[in-house]
Amino acid sequence: MSIVKMIELSSQSSESWEDATRQAVERASRSLRNIRSVWVKEFEAAVDTNKVTQFRVILKISFQLDEGESMVSTGNEEILGIE
Repeated sequence: MSIVKMIELSSQSSESWEDATRQAVERASRSLRNIRSVWVKEFEAAVDTNKVTQFRVILKISFQLDEGESMVSTGNEEILGIE
């Protein structure tokens, strides 16, 4: 049986929403293995002097847990633990 976990992240870029999404996946891949998909929930842009200066996204990244990993609940969040 395979189990997929989802975590929520936020990211920003001065270039585009796509770049903010790409940066979030690249950064998450340093800590997570088996990333399967990304779902962008929200888009936002920061404006300064009538110009968009930052593109922001809130997204969910899903990744498949390796065999032998479990989810340990710590209050409102979950962390990965090795059995």
